[in-house]
Amino acid sequence: MTVHLTILIKKLDSLTDEQFHAYWSNEHPKIWGSVPIVQAKIVKYSQFHVDAPTTAALRAAGLPLAEYDGEVEMWADSMEDLMAVFQDEEYLRVVVPDEESFLKRSEAVMMLGNDEVKWDNGKKAE
Repeated sequence: MTVHLTILIKKLDSLTDEQFHAYWSNEHPKIWGSVPIVQAKIVKYSQFHVDAPTTAALRAAGLPLAEYDGEVEMWADSMEDLMAVFQDEEYLRVVVPDEESFLKRSEAVMMLGNDEVKWDNGKKAE
């Protein structure tokens, strides 16, 4: 069973939404994926990009939307594999400074757990 890490992130105030999403979507994955420990230990990686105008409209309509600009999801075979990534010397030297160039690392919020699929492809999962 794989473990699933979700990280909610906020962009730097100095960036526009467009700058943030373009960099995070196009440039950061190249840097992140270039690190050998990531290639060895991360099973799956995805990004969720918040649509700011729609979020603002829904928030104005009274829905309780989170105050984040995106979500990162990573899957690994174990918690130990995830920790190996985050403690890796090259990851700390290469990826962390890149993240600091476009997101507020100190305000990121993490959740770790296991996926339980209950509904898939339009029907109850077995």
